Amino acid sequence: RFVDGARSFEPPRPFEAMGCSSSTDQKYKDDKSKGGNSPGNATSREQDKRAAKEENRGYQQTMQFLSQVPLLKRLPRDQHPLLAAACIPIDFKAGQTIIKQGEPGSEFFVIKSGEASVTIQKGGEAPVKVATLKTGDYFGENSLLRDEPRTATITAETSLSAFKITREKFQDLGLNEKVQFANRKAVG
Repeated sequence: RFVDGARSFEPPRPFEAMGCSSSTDQKYKDDKSKGGNSPGNATSREQDKRAAKEENRGYQQTMQFLSQVPLLKRLPRDQHPLLAAACIPIDFKAGQTIIKQGEPGSEFFVIKSGEASVTIQKGGEAPVKVATLKTGDYFGENSLLRDEPRTATITAETSLSAFKITREKFQDLGLNEKVQFANRKAVG
């Protein structure tokens, strides 16, 4: 707080002078106008700090995991944070169908943990298991690269955690041009 003659004023917070502030800044201003530094406000700030720290830790772990996925290793390093921000964590139960052959697809998946089976059905024949996918494996790229229906059914064999990237984010990041996908006919 500064005193200028008979007036006192509080300097703007960083970037606020340019018209930039976050909703968190406004929340703290609101808290301050409602009673200043009451213990409840301090607790709220601490909870917010803890939540932000946890979110940052999760983001760092996502970046670390993605940098170990063989498919994504060749992606330029400056793209890793953008990719991590585009990833949506998703979990599946054992036996749950993740994608189904013949259906349109709008997501790409990278397995974080667990296993999934890849089955293909030709004509009226029974589905045939052609592969098992594990940590670091991916599927669903064909629908995004070629805008064609899913080429296989992917079913979680165990409980499975994955990162999902939507078609929109996939295209925004230019993954179809930046990542070298193997020419696989039967993995979603």
